[in-house]
Amino acid sequence: MMNTHLYTRICLLTGLMVAVLSISAAENEPATEKQHTTTTTDVKEAASREKPAAREDLTRPVYVPPRRGDPLIRVGGSARGSGGPVPFVIVITPEQTGITGTRQPELYWYLSKATRTRFRFVLVNDLEIEPIMEITSDGEQPAGFNHIDLAAHGITLVPGVVYQWSVALVQNPVKRSADIISTGQIEYVEMPPALQAKLDKATRQEAVHILARAGYWYDTFARLSRMIAANPRDRILREERAALLEQVGIAELTSPDSAESGGGTVE
Repeated sequence: MMNTHLYTRICLLTGLMVAVLSISAAENEPATEKQHTTTTTDVKEAASREKPAAREDLTRPVYVPPRRGDPLIRVGGSARGSGGPVPFVIVITPEQTGITGTRQPELYWYLSKATRTRFRFVLVNDLEIEPIMEITSDGEQPAGFNHIDLAAHGITLVPGVVYQWSVALVQNPVKRSADIISTGQIEYVEMPPALQAKLDKATRQEAVHILARAGYWYDTFARLSRMIAANPRDRILREERAALLEQVGIAELTSPDSAESGGGTVE
């Protein structure tokens, strides 16, 4: 009888020890997972501190549209005929309305090849019946990136007004439906003080990235283009320009080598 009682006590003690060990293991398992997650987060934060986002962004500018979901506005940009005698022309804008923080911005377009075809630039808005600005030129238009400086023509944009601008190659003045035309939109939006403060402290290259992330397309592209004009052999700058163009869907101009600036300015 004594042996049976002793055996029963041993079984009970053994079962109790197994139960305690099982509970301990169950309690420790979540703690182990939590510790692993925290460690991973700490590593990521440490890596972020060692390589700040601003430095990482300098590998390529990232354009962030100010208003996602806006309708597509840009017209033109087809590369049809680029291998033949007829050039193509495209305004350098986002597919949606692009914004500028400059009242008198520079507007850029790309011409696939030099031509003496009549050139026409028009700037309009919904508040005026007649175009605010219209320029026609019969001189030779250089290939590559060309631009017009609104300040040189005394044109100042009004905040809150959306402007439409277009460039066209007029092949037949009598048959305007044959025009090779590209159109985009621009709106002046004053830069917030915090953004302006960042720009005041930034280098020229940093400013390009800051403006792109803030959605100021026209200012981004103009600054980068001026840097390229001053350093035409700088491949990094041309690669950054190609990256920007790719982000707004202008696939024809994404090669840094084929996107050389013609340096043309319409006066």
